[in-house]
Amino acid sequence: MKILIPVDGSEHSLHAVRHAVALVGQLKTLPQLLLLNVQRNVAAGNAKLFIDAQTIEDYEREQGMKALQAARQVLDEAGLAYQYHLSVGHPAEAIMRYAATQGVTHIVIGAHGEGGLTKRLLGSIVARVLEYATVPVTVVR
Repeated sequence: MKILIPVDGSEHSLHAVRHAVALVGQLKTLPQLLLLNVQRNVAAGNAKLFIDAQTIEDYEREQGMKALQAARQVLDEAGLAYQYHLSVGHPAEAIMRYAATQGVTHIVIGAHGEGGLTKRLLGSIVARVLEYATVPVTVVR
């Protein structure tokens, strides 16, 4: 079993990490845990004219590692092995792409409240993941 936990550094995503830790305790065999942080592409429009690609890449990596820090600490304290990955792009699309390429069998994701009724209840990224996921998704509030 491979469990993907998208992490954005928010308290909502930490709830998802803690839920995954509890879930692992209920399983007979240890799953492979995958943390994923997706940074939105900051090099849109004319930004590339003023900032070189390496600076942008360094910034995205720094922000991604910062967002993963608390989640990694929770998993380290629980003594669980995990892998982490940084990606750039639209979060929902990157989550689904990574889940497919890694053969993920379950996604545990924190809920956010952003825009629209469904989006307010679940968050726009979570709503898109639920819409397009081909594996079970657990949404943690």
